[in-house]
Amino acid sequence: MRYSISVTKRQRERIPLLLRSVGVSHLQEPIRRPNGFPLWQIFYGVSGNGEFFLDGERAVLRPGQIAILEPHMKHGYQSLGGDWTVHYVGFDGDACIRILNCLRIGRQGVYSLSDPDLFLTHLRTLQELTSSAKPQLTLYSKEVYNLLLDLSGGVRRLPMIQAAEGSGLVKEIILYLEDNFAQDLSLDDLSAHFHKTPEYLCSSFKSVTGETIMHYLRRIRIHHAKVLLMEAPDTGIKEISRNCGFASVSYFGRVFRETTGYTPQGYRLGQQTVTRNCRIP
Repeated sequence: MRYSISVTKRQRERIPLLLRSVGVSHLQEPIRRPNGFPLWQIFYGVSGNGEFFLDGERAVLRPGQIAILEPHMKHGYQSLGGDWTVHYVGFDGDACIRILNCLRIGRQGVYSLSDPDLFLTHLRTLQELTSSAKPQLTLYSKEVYNLLLDLSGGVRRLPMIQAAEGSGLVKEIILYLEDNFAQDLSLDDLSAHFHKTPEYLCSSFKSVTGETIMHYLRRIRIHHAKVLLMEAPDTGIKEISRNCGFASVSYFGRVFRETTGYTPQGYRLGQQTVTRNCRIP
């Protein structure tokens, strides 16, 4: 179910934060917008996984997470296989950037939520308001502001990785790596899965991405390790290492430090400090 709200020039001048669209349980189709979209957008993952390409970076939106998209910025998004269902809210207005920056959620990307029910509660209220016969722009604006205010106290921006665009085969390889990064993967495994020689796979992949398959797989594993270090503070480093496909915790620690400049524990402590310092009273 989707709702669109039209506003006049006078209303735009009078109300600094305007609700423009609401989508509930929307089966999301693939989108490519080289020139961006005129609204701020917040997507909430309901079911399935989707990937976002945001200004040259890539992130995966999973159920219970949100993606924030800035207006007029190149982006695209699509399902990672199967149906992908989202809720979304679109808004604009002269005060948007000031409000979002003040609340520290003005940077586009995928965010984890400490309490996903908060978003759903505000979405239900917006759905009820927009379903009424008479538009209530001021009430819409108040509810959008309350949504942003509540989100700011319990979100964490997740790491993104460099996007790779190219042939269908390369995209299939990337999706396979994303789905199976926790497994013990080799070039022979990929060769058997895609029915191509290892040499052909490596050559095709490097011609598009500029890096080897194994190096890209390592970046995916480090990306997921960073997410787990942030989102699962009680999970041990050894378990995170195993869950991200590393053969040993010592190898994981070495690769993590080479990639980020920090030890896994140092990265975790640093992120916890940033979160405490960014908390709004």
